[in-house]
Amino acid sequence: MQTYSSFFKTLSSEAWQRLEAYATLLSEWNGKVNLISRKETNFFENHILPILPSAEDTEVHAYFDNLKSVLDVGTGGGIPGMPLAILFPKVSFTLLDSIRKKTVAVADMAEKLALPNVRVVCERLENLSDRYDACVGRGVTAFERFVAEAQKHLKPRGSVFYWSGGDVETLVPKTLRGHTRVIDLEAFFRGRYAVTKKLLWYRK
Repeated sequence: MQTYSSFFKTLSSEAWQRLEAYATLLSEWNGKVNLISRKETNFFENHILPILPSAEDTEVHAYFDNLKSVLDVGTGGGIPGMPLAILFPKVSFTLLDSIRKKTVAVADMAEKLALPNVRVVCERLENLSDRYDACVGRGVTAFERFVAEAQKHLKPRGSVFYWSGGDVETLVPKTLRGHTRVIDLEAFFRGRYAVTKKLLWYRK
């Protein structure tokens, strides 16, 4: 963790310990259930590290600090919801996936990490009736489609946070660019990690 800690001033030692423990649990569960990829070996650097700038970016951090409820759509192995729940313990996170074996794994990890602000739900997004302050996701589908589906589950003035890789011109259609802030994660890490990765923040 010392290798990465130089990029972060806000994370406590307790947060680092939980993030490291989560990476270990994710690796263990991935050996039983295909949560990410059976070929994956670097869970922390490839899957957890790109989520952490949300706690360091002043505007994003302030926004999350004032939220009450967040929906993680298509959480898979708990990304991005689980790291965010560790970073923002006062916010309630619902981690949603339609595949039972994945939600069983995520629920077990949340329990072992002692995260009372995490609720795991096995359901399809279209069957949810609740609305949230924000929706988050990573690599679920095209950004435009994700925003269209997520908006149905947002409270007024809600936001969408979406982690993706690629070129901005391809990722964000012209119709959404006026409402979307693009945070270059590779630049945050000064080119060392999260290569081509972006955090897209859409506001209605």
